[in-house]
Amino acid sequence: MKKSLLYSVFIISLLCFGFNSQAQYSGDTFKKAKESKTANLTYVYSEAPGFAANIGGQVTGVCVDIMSDFEFFLLDKYGITVNSTMEKQHANNFTDYLGAVKKSSNGVFGLSNTTITAKRKKEYNFSPPYITNIAMLLTNKNVPTLNDISNIGDVFAGKTAITIKGTTNEEQIMKIKSQYFPSLKIEYVNYFDEGMVMIGRDENYFVNVDFTYYLDAIQSNKPIKRHPAGDQTAEEFGILMPKNSDWVKPFNEFLTESYRNSPSYRKIIAKHLGPNALRLLDSVAEGN
Repeated sequence: MKKSLLYSVFIISLLCFGFNSQAQYSGDTFKKAKESKTANLTYVYSEAPGFAANIGGQVTGVCVDIMSDFEFFLLDKYGITVNSTMEKQHANNFTDYLGAVKKSSNGVFGLSNTTITAKRKKEYNFSPPYITNIAMLLTNKNVPTLNDISNIGDVFAGKTAITIKGTTNEEQIMKIKSQYFPSLKIEYVNYFDEGMVMIGRDENYFVNVDFTYYLDAIQSNKPIKRHPAGDQTAEEFGILMPKNSDWVKPFNEFLTESYRNSPSYRKIIAKHLGPNALRLLDSVAEGN
């Protein structure tokens, strides 16, 4: 009897854990919001310095402030008042964050440094790009500078790459392995803060990460080196939405080139990423 009871408790606990780990979120449709003039929206985030980060129990960053501007836009143009909920369950696992948004429905938005790709567009909806990313190759400061990506197999001989499954950063690492570094070893982590700690402590690792991790490292005086030969500037980040979401239309109306050039937007970038980020992004926009 006791064994049977314990077994039942175990099964129930397992089912509950499985349900929570595969949580699906939902929010109101844009169609319903236009009729009711209220919108219950769910924001799911994954930790990314400057973009969406839990600081003192409150999630702040570029994505959060952009959503705040979007809420004002909805009120001003459509008379819609937004009630939002921030879900933190997948904060420290980017892969789970992607899966959670994918399984959700309607008024759910993914906030992180999420790259817009052709593959992801088949599974998600995206807002227009809210920023151009610069992916950077980083190591411990004591590692010799890589001046030509084609020489990475020699300069980084014996080093291990750190990345996250399912990311464009992983794709870049795999290209490096395929084209220049066949013997490259790869280790996987759940989020890039882990990788930044590892390269700060050990010269035998390197990472391909978004530029904000480098800016954060410089501001925090971490022993990190950037290798410009590994810079990639073709990526753009977007706010993520489930494939069945009808919020794409108002987001396209809101997140325009005019908005990205506005004082409000530039203030958001400077506030969360710093003035160096503004100069870096302006340089990319000018093609320098």
